[in-house]
Amino acid sequence: MTLTSFTTEHPYRSSAWFLLIVVFVLIALAVINLLFLIGILVQVAAVDLILAIIGIFLLTRLDWWGKAGYTTGIRLAHVPLCILPCAIALLSLAEGIRVTAPVEILTFAALTLVVGFAEETYFRGLILTSLLPTGTIRAVILSSLVFAVLHLLNIIGGTWDPFYTVVDTVAAFGLGITLAAIRLRTGSIWPLVGIHALFDFTSLIAMGGIDVPAQSSRVLFISILIGIVFVAYGLFLLRNEISGAIQRSVIP
Repeated sequence: MTLTSFTTEHPYRSSAWFLLIVVFVLIALAVINLLFLIGILVQVAAVDLILAIIGIFLLTRLDWWGKAGYTTGIRLAHVPLCILPCAIALLSLAEGIRVTAPVEILTFAALTLVVGFAEETYFRGLILTSLLPTGTIRAVILSSLVFAVLHLLNIIGGTWDPFYTVVDTVAAFGLGITLAAIRLRTGSIWPLVGIHALFDFTSLIAMGGIDVPAQSSRVLFISILIGIVFVAYGLFLLRNEISGAIQRSVIP
């Protein structure tokens, strides 16, 4: 059985395998960091660079470059759909930035582009695409759920505050819904890569690095609210698919 036929016949199992690749690489680099103290930023860069390379290999073997949205560029008609998530991403800068050195800013920009490409390749490229035959809404929810749950692994490294990590998981679920919706509405994955990179970049330069200390109750509340807004916005973008699913369920 070829890889393409396996993903076609077993959407849940294939998406689980894609997820296992992400988890394996995350754990492997975490162990390497513990043993050799390569640093958390180097660890993150290595994880996403490796995932990006493996993702490119999988997309090529599956011949999914078009199917997963890589051959459709960013069009002018796509821009309005991206205004809300980009505006929310910029909220991180409301209280100023801690990183001002040009070299450090460029380093963070390059890192977040790699992260954006790698993570979107798996969650809205490979996993979402493999799950679409099970139903659009189900695929969106499941791909967003695994995207969110993986954010809980940030607790393990000890660099993120546990309470914020849990709250960030809620926000990540909402963001996943919105990104999947934009992917399906535009047919392109590139807007998602840009939005994802923007979120990570603004967070890095606002906090001064990848560590996240304990946050105020106000920040935690806003993060949860953002997650709810993203869920609502994503479902709004998918309103035609939701309406069609409801009609199919009630019409005998």
